[in-house]
Amino acid sequence: MFKKIIFSILIFVVAGELLIRFDEAFEFMSESRVVKIETSLKITPEYDMVKNNSINVEGNNFRLMVLGDSYIHGGGIEFKDNFSQQLKILLNKANSKFDEVYVLDVSKPSSNNFDNSQTYFQFVDKFKPNVVVLGYNYNDVMGELDKERTLAGIDSFSDIKASSAEKESFIKKVYNIVYQSRFVFYVLHNLHDELKAHGYIVPNSSFDLNLKSYYLNRANWIKSQALLQELIADTEKKNIQLMVLKFPEINLLEYPGIFTKADTSINNFFARNPSVDYIDGTALFNGEKSKDNILSRYDGHPNEKAHKKMAREVFNEIKKITASRNDFNKQ
Repeated sequence: MFKKIIFSILIFVVAGELLIRFDEAFEFMSESRVVKIETSLKITPEYDMVKNNSINVEGNNFRLMVLGDSYIHGGGIEFKDNFSQQLKILLNKANSKFDEVYVLDVSKPSSNNFDNSQTYFQFVDKFKPNVVVLGYNYNDVMGELDKERTLAGIDSFSDIKASSAEKESFIKKVYNIVYQSRFVFYVLHNLHDELKAHGYIVPNSSFDLNLKSYYLNRANWIKSQALLQELIADTEKKNIQLMVLKFPEINLLEYPGIFTKADTSINNFFARNPSVDYIDGTALFNGEKSKDNILSRYDGHPNEKAHKKMAREVFNEIKKITASRNDFNKQ
């Protein structure tokens, strides 16, 4: 009997493996397949201007720098519709005092807290921003966080590999071996995504461990706080307004309870730094439905509508900051 069960399982796996590989070739089940959101790096014109020293950083202009990962960079949408470009449109329309408005988007897909810190220090003295917007994501605590910063100039920005993909745990390496089976990958990956889409987080999954890092004060969150504190101290020293926009998991807006403990830890950290203008993106989407703000029910990347909403919120905060000078008119 036992041999029959083992044999049946083996036949099931082999048949499934052949079916999935056949489908990969001919895409018969493409409508139900979980689609990976494209997160390629796009560069703003301001990047070349900074490289060429063609921005007069002492002149009458407004300079804003954007840091973060693919969530703020605009994975899966046209770059012209992403957060930084929507914000630039709003700033230009409302501009009443400046000769030029520059929005330098140096966010990069897969960046973590180390990458964002490194990018900031690469560009801050060349661009001399008035405002820095950091798009903070829950997974910014993952990956390599205690490397030495590269001494390379800004020319190498697009070539520097994001740290979140550099360090793999032993379990992750085992997963990679197991996932050589297309069938096992298809079943486990799709099952996990389906459960997550219904608000159930598999215990000890990578997402679960990510959130636990915050409220269990694990090493990656401790290292992240040190990196963030260094960035905050530098913005204070240079009289730069740091704004932190914490991204919610857009595909899980209906399940805010999942994030309560992690959010409390993140919110408390920034509350201890009053110079930071902190925007909780979770509150920004209160009462809204995930399906209206996402690209895929299995992915937390925001769509164009959500990017525009967040750009509007940051724009309103900038107006408050500059209200005494009346730099930006009402929109």
